[in-house]
Amino acid sequence: MKAKIREGWFLVRQHMFIAALLFIYQLIWGYFIYRLVQSAVVPLLLRYPTDDVGELSTLLFKMESQLSLSGPEVQRYLWILGGMLLLRLLISPLIQAGLLYSLQHFNSSEERIPFIQGIKKLWKPMLLTHTIRTVLILLPAYWLVPILYSTVMDSFHSLHLLLPGIPYAASWIIYGWIVHHAVLYMQFGISDPEGEGRIHGTFKGLWIAVRRIFPVIGIALALGVVHLFVFGAFTSASWFLTGLSGLILQQTYPLARSLLSMWKICSHFRLWQSTSTRNEDHIG
Repeated sequence: MKAKIREGWFLVRQHMFIAALLFIYQLIWGYFIYRLVQSAVVPLLLRYPTDDVGELSTLLFKMESQLSLSGPEVQRYLWILGGMLLLRLLISPLIQAGLLYSLQHFNSSEERIPFIQGIKKLWKPMLLTHTIRTVLILLPAYWLVPILYSTVMDSFHSLHLLLPGIPYAASWIIYGWIVHHAVLYMQFGISDPEGEGRIHGTFKGLWIAVRRIFPVIGIALALGVVHLFVFGAFTSASWFLTGLSGLILQQTYPLARSLLSMWKICSHFRLWQSTSTRNEDHIG
């Protein structure tokens, strides 16, 4: 497992162009999310009663906020968020296709711009698998969202009422993690240029994920801890640094997050590659 993580980092360093592209993509996405939150949430927080106006004003504010959740203003922001998510659903598979194709042809001298070639050749299956993954992850929302919604509504008056919703949210997160990694290994099989067909490669990649479940979990946990450490370091530093230094640090975090995301994909790719039946090339 340690060797695959080390080899994954080696692949990241060989694909810094894609890391930079992913950084710009996430930076733009983060800017739109920031603007959406700024226009929707910040005005609401500014109306929150201060401590000297009494408990009744706070209770009335919570009741008004609860009633406003079904208003047209909230629905407008939901439509905007839905459109942004749809756009992300279309762009993310293109980057994934270019990255996986570049990894598959890392030692090939025939491909001059493998990232562009990967988008041309793999965008359809990547879009399909990405859509399937999104649908599967959102599928439990039909049952869980009403439960979580009622829990959040009840917690307006007491935060400890949120506790019954934690098992449902945790189960949804674990389920999403399983679906995400299963589809990721299926995409590895799809992008395999030496596979015996895309359908066969898809299920072959899924079988490798099941057969190597403990290394898969180990890589995810190890890099997840690294991600939490980096996030904590950036968050802690932003509390103490202000002005230009704090702004530069804040804008640098998406780059670190992009590198960590690619590191995770490349490490899992090396695990898939070492387990597949084809001969493994030596890497760094």
